[in-house]
Amino acid sequence: VFGRVREGVALSQARAELSAIAHRLKQQYGQDIDMTDAAADRLRDAMTSNIRAALLLLLGAVSFLLLVACANVANLLLAQAARRDRELAIRAALGADRRRLVWQFLIESALLCTISAIIGALAARWGVNLLLALAPRNLPRLDAISLNMPVLLFAVGLSCVMATALGTFTAMRATSGDVRDALAEGGRQQIGSQRAQRFGQTIVAGQLAITLVLLVGAGLLGRSLVRVLSVEPGFRTEHVVTMDLIFAPLGDKDAEKALQANKLNNLFARLRAIPGVEAVGGANALPLVSDFLADGTFLILNPRDIPTRMEDFERLSHNPSITGYADYCVASEDYFRVLAIPLLRGRLFDDRDVLNSNHVAVINDALARTRWPNEDPLGKTIEFGNMDGDLRLLTIVGIVGDARNHSLEAPPSPTVYVNYRQRPQSADRVIPPAREIVRSVDPDVPPQFRTFAQVFTSSLALRRFNLTLVLAFGGTALLLAVAGIYGVMAYSVARRTREIGVRMALGAARGDVLRLVLGQGMWTTGIGVAIGIAGSLALTRTMESLLFGVSPTDAVTLAGVALLLAGVSMLACWIPSRRAMRVDPIVALRYE
Repeated sequence: VFGRVREGVALSQARAELSAIAHRLKQQYGQDIDMTDAAADRLRDAMTSNIRAALLLLLGAVSFLLLVACANVANLLLAQAARRDRELAIRAALGADRRRLVWQFLIESALLCTISAIIGALAARWGVNLLLALAPRNLPRLDAISLNMPVLLFAVGLSCVMATALGTFTAMRATSGDVRDALAEGGRQQIGSQRAQRFGQTIVAGQLAITLVLLVGAGLLGRSLVRVLSVEPGFRTEHVVTMDLIFAPLGDKDAEKALQANKLNNLFARLRAIPGVEAVGGANALPLVSDFLADGTFLILNPRDIPTRMEDFERLSHNPSITGYADYCVASEDYFRVLAIPLLRGRLFDDRDVLNSNHVAVINDALARTRWPNEDPLGKTIEFGNMDGDLRLLTIVGIVGDARNHSLEAPPSPTVYVNYRQRPQSADRVIPPAREIVRSVDPDVPPQFRTFAQVFTSSLALRRFNLTLVLAFGGTALLLAVAGIYGVMAYSVARRTREIGVRMALGAARGDVLRLVLGQGMWTTGIGVAIGIAGSLALTRTMESLLFGVSPTDAVTLAGVALLLAGVSMLACWIPSRRAMRVDPIVALRYE
């Protein structure tokens, strides 16, 4: 039910009033009404409730990637400022005040912001098109996603704010020292270099920690997808073509129902004659596409207890000893063969089951186990009249294997299958491979073709979308972090050339130099990995609703990502370490 709340009425007040109305109705009608309470939610919340967790996850991933990128820019600006120590000191000695020096850094940051904003805007247009191509079709307001002016202004504004903040921070740090120390040969240069290196290593450790959190999230989503794909769906997906058909609404007369059943019989017969077609079946809803799959309460009755009115059905449904709950699926006899749903006991539908014969039903194993755990359900008679208004009893004649109707993540739900010849629906869905035949049978029915593999894949579209984006963000963060640690180590080796030369002149072997530089990089990596693991243990619990068969604190994922990050960081440190090993002591001692 949709309603508009009056101006000035809070949602909590509307909920309280609806709840009071529901309680009054229950007191007035008693067992004649199933409603015991009522609640109200915002339409926006109802539309996005299924993907809220995924959208928040992606927002967090984007924020983390922004932090990693800002850390990289900060490291580059700090390294550039450290190389300009003497230049800044000379400017200050010649009379330039600190404000003028800071202003110079801000101008450089503004130029960097402008160039990056232009490149980012051009890349964003391509990125939005790629995002729309990857996004699942059921994503709310997908058609409203575009690169518009408010989005561009927000992105450019955020870029300018971050560039200004980083430029100001770099400028204040670069101009905070003593001019005399900076002008002294070998004096402040070594001390300032060490301070810059330590600060750069701290930033890199933070980058690695954030990257590890992103990669752990991607790893958990990837393992969840693998677990989902390993689930046995209970039906075949290969070599099956589906087509959705929506027929005109049916009346209550048996003649109209018989006419539609005959129309479907004719359609199925002509489709079976197509070369290469093994079987043709139909149902009112496909597995994994449960929009039209109804569910409700059925009654377990004897023939003498058949209700004559729907009011009697509702009255009997309050007796738990004679009721059950299941999905209600209208299917043809070949539906089970097409999807390879196995017959466990009894029989399937056949030509004996027509509109005027005894109505029959086939149930799945989940219903047999839950409703008749210690009995044989074959031969039991049930009443499912609240689904289509038909109060004739259904005799259970067969039990088939379980199919996951709603999703691969959810367990198989109890299901009752009825024969389309006996219980035709106003929105039957059938599985044919030929549009021309459908048009010749009924030109007013628009067919929509899909392979069942496409149906299966689309049911996992949101999982794949989340995994793709988080993996892309994590991979980008990994590249930035690797570039960051490489830059810091290369800068460290360049600034410590004289120190390395002294060590080698005093007897240090090349292996000692390698261990010195590589150890420094791996120490930074170890700190980042440790912080990242702690952050992952705290943050991945928020994505538990997006996981399947995997714990948010999965040790395999944490260990695998930590080893990956350590290995990549070691490779990033290896090149500067090799460069340090090749330092000539004589040249190094003459350095500067």
